[in-house]
Amino acid sequence: MSRLTAIITAVVICLIVCLGWLAMHYHKVAGDQQARADTAEQQVNAAESVTSNVLTTMSIFNTISEANKNAKEQIALDASGASADIKVAVANDDCALRPVPDGAVKRLQQYADSLRQGAGGSAPSKPDS
Repeated sequence: MSRLTAIITAVVICLIVCLGWLAMHYHKVAGDQQARADTAEQQVNAAESVTSNVLTTMSIFNTISEANKNAKEQIALDASGASADIKVAVANDDCALRPVPDGAVKRLQQYADSLRQGAGGSAPSKPDS
């Protein structure tokens, strides 16, 4: 029986070693999977952050675009109102019927261009006449 006991002991020791090796192996695999899960979570968080920043930027851009559109519409309304007021003011004035000298026209165009450039816009090129 001592030989049978030795065999059983050897088998038990072999099983314990195998179970220990399997436990270490699966512990390592679980650690690797946890690291992969952590990396994936960090990537998702980074992607969400980028997406949030893009949406915020687009919202700001749309707000600025809308404000510019409204400002342009207001400027157009103001200009048409000013034009109508000037027409009424000079309707019965004989000076309004006289042609404007070329030098005055050119100077007024330069002044208008300087106003546009001062407002941050680029002045369109005007032919010298």
